[in-house]
Amino acid sequence: MVRLPTDAEWVEGRIRGLPPRWRHKLRRRWEQRSVDDYVGANVELREATAALLSVRVSLDASDSEICDAAERQALRCLDRLALTVTVKQARASMERVCIGQGITPPSEETEHGPALARMCCPLWWRRKLRKHHGQTVEGAAVRLGYVNRFRDLYVSNERLAERTQQNKRNASMLEATTARNDAGQVFTLAELAAKSTASKAIRRAELMTRIAGFERYADAEGYQGVFITLTCPSRFHRYMIVNDGKAAVPNPKYDWHETPATAHKHLTRVWARSRAALARQELRPFGFRISEPQHDGTPHWHMLLFCPPAEVEQLMATLQRYALQDSGDEKGALQHRCDFKLIDKARGTAAGYIAKYVAKNIDGEHVGDDLEGRPATESAKRVEAWCSTWRIRQFQQIGGPPVSVWRELRRIKHLPADAPVHLHHAHRAANKQVQRDGDETATVAWDAYCRAQGGIACGRNAAIKLTMREAEGLGRYGDAAPPRPVGVETWSHQTGDAEGNGEQAQRWQVESERSVWTIERVPARRFDWRSFDAESATPAQPRTSVNNCTQPNVDGTKSPTPAASQHSYVRSGALCYPPGSSPALDAGRILAPWGKLT
Repeated sequence: MVRLPTDAEWVEGRIRGLPPRWRHKLRRRWEQRSVDDYVGANVELREATAALLSVRVSLDASDSEICDAAERQALRCLDRLALTVTVKQARASMERVCIGQGITPPSEETEHGPALARMCCPLWWRRKLRKHHGQTVEGAAVRLGYVNRFRDLYVSNERLAERTQQNKRNASMLEATTARNDAGQVFTLAELAAKSTASKAIRRAELMTRIAGFERYADAEGYQGVFITLTCPSRFHRYMIVNDGKAAVPNPKYDWHETPATAHKHLTRVWARSRAALARQELRPFGFRISEPQHDGTPHWHMLLFCPPAEVEQLMATLQRYALQDSGDEKGALQHRCDFKLIDKARGTAAGYIAKYVAKNIDGEHVGDDLEGRPATESAKRVEAWCSTWRIRQFQQIGGPPVSVWRELRRIKHLPADAPVHLHHAHRAANKQVQRDGDETATVAWDAYCRAQGGIACGRNAAIKLTMREAEGLGRYGDAAPPRPVGVETWSHQTGDAEGNGEQAQRWQVESERSVWTIERVPARRFDWRSFDAESATPAQPRTSVNNCTQPNVDGTKSPTPAASQHSYVRSGALCYPPGSSPALDAGRILAPWGKLT
């Protein structure tokens, strides 16, 4: 006869493996509610822990433990590959491993070769496990009430610790890895990152440059700036702030199925519908959108938009209509769901108004204390952990020409003297060669760049575009490598006579300067993974301008390239594997594991 567990055993079984403070809270909550509502207490505990049971990694695992788990799952898939005969069988077996870990396998559109390569790669598993573990555990922390102004701001302390550990390990790797370019210059990857938008200071400066450029363009055209705050319906908020901000109480309307990720999707959907409606009215506002967390992790948007004064009322009415489509009759929706403030130039610039929102969501520099009374530099770390956990894009440009061309122009030192005038104007604007009135120092000018591209509403019809070139070889997983930008291109028009005779169009292409980088020294890794081309069985071309194909092993030697006779891979792609472990495939059938070919 099977003995049923006691209530205490059942509760302990549900909460086993949770962080200590979570176990205490769930146990206490069940004990309090079970006195008057025994069934409800059981249902609540079961629902609170159901999602967590799908996480096969320890819920309090550190980021290093997640990396170890990723390697174990990659090896499990390699074992499955060695035990199956056909590619379809191998893929189905690996997909069962993914599903068992709560991970979504590669889509059906992915060919067999690249799909197998992904599921045998620790890096692919690392990304998937981090996302699944982070979002599931953090979602539970929000539901349990640990994330709010008076406890863990924006994200739980557990998630912040994991992200801090990950950032430290990434920084150590960048410092320990050097790269040499074709000019013989040697830098650490940390030094190279500090010169790009990966640097928080550079990222903040570029955003402010573009925002200020939009404002100068708007001022020249006589446009009005509108600052908009867009929030979610009540069911997305775990807590309510009461007593003039002195207390946070649970929100009775909160839907436990909602997360910051679903809240962000809701805001994205509201804006998509609003933008489509504005386009039907032939309204083209431009500006920036910033997504930031409220105290309990629920995202809200700040938008700075510019438009002609005559269109402001239509813009506001359209946004408010779509913001109130969902639960628009709930208390406070009309006052707080969609808030508008007109920019008053007498009180300051629009860029100055939004600067604090940009800074506190990047590094917190020059802000002081945030709205919660905490140092903004410390809060910025929690914001970064929040957006990385929920995969939320913090900043997005609305309207205007593409920033990719702006960045590519900065890679071009000199243009041909007879290049089109608008190309010269755009190049000077992007390379600190524009002087403003009353300013003796040349600087970048996003507004001048917008005009050179054909105006703020040019969009995909911008005068200057990227020149793309097909990349050679395959990507990491055997997929076709995407085209790479190699410069910019545009058209110039030579007018003819009054009847149009002799009119000509000339295409201009200017290549940018790019260095070819070779990794010279890397920290010791658990596996020395390689990617080989499916047809030639030679190392695939690097996906970026960094060459990772000649990395030495830990002992300083180079891994030999397996003979082509031993490499009949799936014709659709390449396979990542640890040397000596990967099976050879031909015509959809597995021939033999590496090292066991006869």
